[in-house]
Amino acid sequence: MKRRDFLKASLASFITLVASSEEIFAKVKHYESGKAKGIIFIVGDGWPLGVMKAMSEFMELKFKEKSNLSILLQQSNTRMFLQNTSSLSSVVTDSAPASVAWATGTKTINRSLACLPDGKKLKTVFQLAQDNGLSCGFVTTTRVTHATPAAWYSHNPNRDDEESIAMDLLNSGLTVAMGGGDRFLSGEKRKDKKELYSLFKEKGYRVLKSKEELTSSMSDESPILGVFSSSHISYFVDRINDEKLGKKEPTLPEMTAVALQKLAKNRKGFILQIEAGRIDHACHANDAYAAMMDCYELDKTIGVVMDFVNKNPHVLLIVTSDHGNSGYGINGTGPEYNDATEALMNYKNRASFEYIIKKMKNQDLKTVRDLFETYTQHKISAEEAEEIYNKLHSKRKIVINDIWYEPEATMGKILAKSIYDYDNEKLMKPAKERRGNIGFTSTNHTAEDQLVLVYSKKFNIPPLKNLIDNTELYSLMCNYLGIRYSNPKMNRQDAMTYAKAITETEWENHLKLHIS
Repeated sequence: MKRRDFLKASLASFITLVASSEEIFAKVKHYESGKAKGIIFIVGDGWPLGVMKAMSEFMELKFKEKSNLSILLQQSNTRMFLQNTSSLSSVVTDSAPASVAWATGTKTINRSLACLPDGKKLKTVFQLAQDNGLSCGFVTTTRVTHATPAAWYSHNPNRDDEESIAMDLLNSGLTVAMGGGDRFLSGEKRKDKKELYSLFKEKGYRVLKSKEELTSSMSDESPILGVFSSSHISYFVDRINDEKLGKKEPTLPEMTAVALQKLAKNRKGFILQIEAGRIDHACHANDAYAAMMDCYELDKTIGVVMDFVNKNPHVLLIVTSDHGNSGYGINGTGPEYNDATEALMNYKNRASFEYIIKKMKNQDLKTVRDLFETYTQHKISAEEAEEIYNKLHSKRKIVINDIWYEPEATMGKILAKSIYDYDNEKLMKPAKERRGNIGFTSTNHTAEDQLVLVYSKKFNIPPLKNLIDNTELYSLMCNYLGIRYSNPKMNRQDAMTYAKAITETEWENHLKLHIS
């Protein structure tokens, strides 16, 4: 398939997917009173500014669209802040304590959900809202037991204990929970063999396992548990290009539209958390295009949400990220950087690294090279193919402060490589070989402050400094809902007396569990 045909097919597929979500959204019953308050909290997990920039450029130059994120930024009712994201145990947070800070107004240590290091449970904004009669729920492209949503309903000190977290979800009383994660709910896959789906059904939930079941749930009054994949929902680029995945796994806009339809029925109001969680995973893997496309899906979700908020002026919208990841950056390319735009537009993958690597398993060197070239649409040298092959068959080494995800990091570097010839110290054009130009500093989270956007047509947003702490978003939500509650807090020095060093094996298992 030629590049132009591929792009046309990809966009046509996505238009079909988005159209179906908009059809669902058209059926949403808006508040009849027009006064019930709602909060929509959108999280781009591990969503650095570099990904936002790349996505916006792709939308404008390749897809001929303006991003909904840029439209939101230009609204007079939008406030923009930077937020500090550090946890009690580190300047570099993981998703769990970052989400806890939003949900409770209290910082905790890395890996912990809604509890302090001494075991004290923290009451979350979901719980406080439910106490006041509001409906609550979340949709995510990660597992429903993953850190960002779990921090709003679970008090487990270990985010990796997802079997127990699934039990917390069962007992949470949420109206909507949608994402992936069958492996922690199915009795056939859980270590304790408990069949959680039957327990959810006993509590009145409608259990959904496919996009078709999701779209047929509109008239049902029951709360929803939607689990659409064994682990995380597939990357957006894979759902676009693999018809089987696209038919089974819904888009984030589709899940969002159904969630709003359910939650908006409560005249007392609601809170919906929306997480585009796989942007983070793509950055960990140094997969520039997969991150970009999951950001594109998030942007379409923002469009669905903005439509809803504009029709329901008493709904508060918050858009943010929990932390940076891997130093995603668009680098200057060519003399005077004149080739930088063309290099960026040269990303044209037909699949994520995750998808490609699954195809490469147990294949010979020639097949590995053919698969990489087919799915990335870039020719590579024999040496580059051999490097991918060797990393594919080598044990991943635990390198605490640098690269762990291999061969993903190697694949990312290869796709970012452009080659120029020099003649008498003068740069010759065109490039001998031009690929992309997105570089990464590591495969780990980073500590830069994160963007926060707050939008409301009716709510007079309290004065906040331009640089806030992530805990202040809890106060903002409580202020909006008229809730007064303060969780206990702990300082860093005291918290570190409870923090326990983990072994290399524990860290390796965490990294494997994070994206597998």
